[in-house]
Amino acid sequence: MTPLISVLLPTVRPWPEVSSSLASLLSQAAAPPFEVLLLDGHGETLAAPPTDPRVHWLRLPGSDTFSLRAAGVAAARGAIIAVSEDHCIAPADWLASIDAAHRTDPALAVVGTTVNHPDSATSAMDRANFLLTFAGQNQNRLDLGVRRLPVPTNLSFKRAALPAARLAPGELEYQWLAKLSRRSALGVSPLVVLHHRQCWGRAAPRVHLASGRSFGASIRQSRRRDQLKWWLALPTLPLRLARLVVPDLLQGAAGAGPSPKDALCVATLIAANVCGQALGAAIGPGSSRRRL
Repeated sequence: MTPLISVLLPTVRPWPEVSSSLASLLSQAAAPPFEVLLLDGHGETLAAPPTDPRVHWLRLPGSDTFSLRAAGVAAARGAIIAVSEDHCIAPADWLASIDAAHRTDPALAVVGTTVNHPDSATSAMDRANFLLTFAGQNQNRLDLGVRRLPVPTNLSFKRAALPAARLAPGELEYQWLAKLSRRSALGVSPLVVLHHRQCWGRAAPRVHLASGRSFGASIRQSRRRDQLKWWLALPTLPLRLARLVVPDLLQGAAGAGPSPKDALCVATLIAANVCGQALGAAIGPGSSRRRL
């Protein structure tokens, strides 16, 4: 049976990192026909091939998350493609809610709500990581008008909306989503909920430096005039990021109320992200995408 939904589940870490996420997908209730593309950049994510026929294990050792998503899009068979991550837990109705969202919303892509898992709400740095990553894309505020590209986590899109040519690594996350945003072709659905369980701790600043550098490198593909405008606006970037995050910080969107420690951690990650963006725009992504 051809699946209605193809779920992209990229991972660059060994088993059992992805096990909880995979189990939550295979435990979906009242879900339409679906497949899970386990996109394995580590090469040994599973001890043995999966026995569930809904799981397709694609081993691509050495690939980063961007390359894995691009490979998953190319291999997907469903009319709808949904994106999760190896540290995300899907509620039992996640796929059913995605199906319902696309039946009622003509938007080419739909962004759902991301909730910080209790396991990653105990550390101020992990709360800051959630806040900066999912500003305006969480249970307190789902607003694509915050003038930033949505994080592809908990993103689903109609496969018919994809360009005829195969997407290059990073194109989905940057150029394609930016194009949909400019066309007002992105929809939101607060009923599509995914739980984000990511505990970076002290490694979070390095990850946000890499994330910023990966995005900054995409600026190098813009027209010279657009690159110049971006560089001229760079000094205001810390303030713009703070304006995105502060409403969610004050409302306790990461699972705890605001505190000086949380504010300091948010400021640290903003600084790391801004430095990364400048570095990426100046000299390219380097190995940053392998760290995400």
